Amino acid sequence: MRVFRIPLLRATSWLLGGLAVGLGQDDSPQGRARFESGVDTDAKPWTHLNFLNDPEQFQFAIVSDRTGSPRAGVFEDAVRKLNWLRPEFVMSVGDLIQGTSANGDTNAAEWDEFMGWVDQLEMPFFFLAGNHDIQAKWVDGRVPYEVMRSQWEERFGTTYYYYKYKGALIVALFSNDGIERHISPEQVSYFKGILADNQDARWTFVFLHHPLWASPHDSNIHEFEDLLQDRDYTVFAGHQHMYRHFERKDRSYYVLATTGGGSPLRGNDFGEFDHITWVTMTNEGPVLANIRLDGILPDDVAGDDVAYYSYLLTMSAEVDTNVILEERDGKLGEGVAYLTFWNRSPHAIAYRGSFSHSHHAHTRPGNLEVALKPGASKTVAVDIEPMAAFASDDRVFLEFDGWVSFDEPGLPGLEISGKHAIELKNRKIELAAQESLVFYDSIEFDFAISPDIGEIRYTLDGSKPDRSSSIYTAPISIDRNATLKARLFASNGTPSEVDTVSFQEIEPSQGLICEYYEYGDNRSLRYALPDFSLMAPTTSKAVWKIDPESDSRREESFGLVYKGFIDLPESGDYIFHLESDDGARLLIDGRTVVDDPRKHPFREVSGEIRLEKGRHSFELQYFQHKQKMRLGLEHTLPSGKRRPVSTESYSFGN
Repeated sequence: MRVFRIPLLRATSWLLGGLAVGLGQDDSPQGRARFESGVDTDAKPWTHLNFLNDPEQFQFAIVSDRTGSPRAGVFEDAVRKLNWLRPEFVMSVGDLIQGTSANGDTNAAEWDEFMGWVDQLEMPFFFLAGNHDIQAKWVDGRVPYEVMRSQWEERFGTTYYYYKYKGALIVALFSNDGIERHISPEQVSYFKGILADNQDARWTFVFLHHPLWASPHDSNIHEFEDLLQDRDYTVFAGHQHMYRHFERKDRSYYVLATTGGGSPLRGNDFGEFDHITWVTMTNEGPVLANIRLDGILPDDVAGDDVAYYSYLLTMSAEVDTNVILEERDGKLGEGVAYLTFWNRSPHAIAYRGSFSHSHHAHTRPGNLEVALKPGASKTVAVDIEPMAAFASDDRVFLEFDGWVSFDEPGLPGLEISGKHAIELKNRKIELAAQESLVFYDSIEFDFAISPDIGEIRYTLDGSKPDRSSSIYTAPISIDRNATLKARLFASNGTPSEVDTVSFQEIEPSQGLICEYYEYGDNRSLRYALPDFSLMAPTTSKAVWKIDPESDSRREESFGLVYKGFIDLPESGDYIFHLESDDGARLLIDGRTVVDDPRKHPFREVSGEIRLEKGRHSFELQYFQHKQKMRLGLEHTLPSGKRRPVSTESYSFGN
């Protein structure tokens, strides 16, 4: 005798085609009768043609406890998914209704509700009584045993029974037969005759609610097992709401978990999960797979909308971290970790998470929740209290375990989780995304970090800021050449390294202002133009022409925005021809004329707009991900002549 088992599986769509695993298939032409192929070579693009289509194989499913602190909707979900999986029949191990009422009418209503669910199954469902269905132990305030049993028998005829299917014998025991956790002598005698009459059964499956082999008192299970000793069999029970497999008498005994019954749901290692058990009867014995309900997916699990929102959430959520720690004699002490949460999507999102236990430092707060509007970011300060001083080269990490999801009604309930390692080591905090900027008239400057998470002190004369320097509370207005230097002072007074931004005043002139955005390999900015209005440029400068190779500092992962005015020689319909690699967008007078924002090889895209002769606001956006870099602009005039836009037509300032 051999019994084959498959461990717990979290089913996905690829699993469903492989559930009917069988062994010892017939290699005769019978098994290949319906197979046709146009392949006529000696070598074949397949392994073999032993299809798992033995007509004597069959598959059935088992559902487990639904009650005992039932959880709404789970069993109904199982019914729906069983119809997707399409077993030949479904068995149960009892506890189908709550059955704790003092009123028999309530029990009847619970049975009506349950029948409404199983009537939706497209295959037979076989009932088995648990202690919630027929309570044998006297409990004050509950419907007595006699009433519950009569209700059962009125609906289902008998509390114990057998049937045969394709040569297999299925035995349904009643383990609450007059006494709690007990098989009556009459029941043992009945099955003695049944087993004797079916000695040729290819396999025997035994179902009962209580795992009576583990009962501390006499249950008559041993007498029943004696009747089974000369045959191949497998036993299934429920009741304990915790999955277990036992090797007993050289056979497999299973206690199933739940299909909606009360459970802490602590996961596979605890045997606590909602599932169905899938059994495939083969020539060699049964093959088992436990399929978690939360892993059985319909064919439309990820439609176009879900795929879009999944991509959007993945690309839009990001967490940056910085750390300031007190440092004395080469040892690091208390300080602050700054976590900046980003939302680069057009929808509100929410973050939540907690710091894992650390043997090196305590964090306050330990749990974080951050809600962000579209395009927003927020920095949160977390106090760090080391348990003992450590050196900066000890490579000590904190681990933040976080989740992010959309925070708007009507959007899919998607959630992304992940762990973020924060090294406890001083490093420069980027208070400003900018490095150098040009301006005419004046410019308003904001730091990238909100002033409410720490004290930012700055100077405009290039001197190193200290605790007596100006404190940042609102945007800084700058109307002359200046070198801004800034430091963030943590709550314990420890300062960050100095961050520097230079400002240069220029006169209005011909040409354009080129803003350069250097954003590394950020996932959300790899495949399409970002929303530059939500970002701060790394540098800006005056340029005479559109030339990405000259206006960038690297070959990939950057963006450019050319801003100013364009002077047009005549009134009428203009066609602008924009060539780019990767993506670009042209706006004139705030209107989008050409929009080719997705990553692509070199190509030209055109757009038409009616414009009057004279000066118009001009903006050209471009991003470069990897490989070739190209950006060019031509226009067809109302007169029909096509030519490059001349550099003399560009200007900036008033």
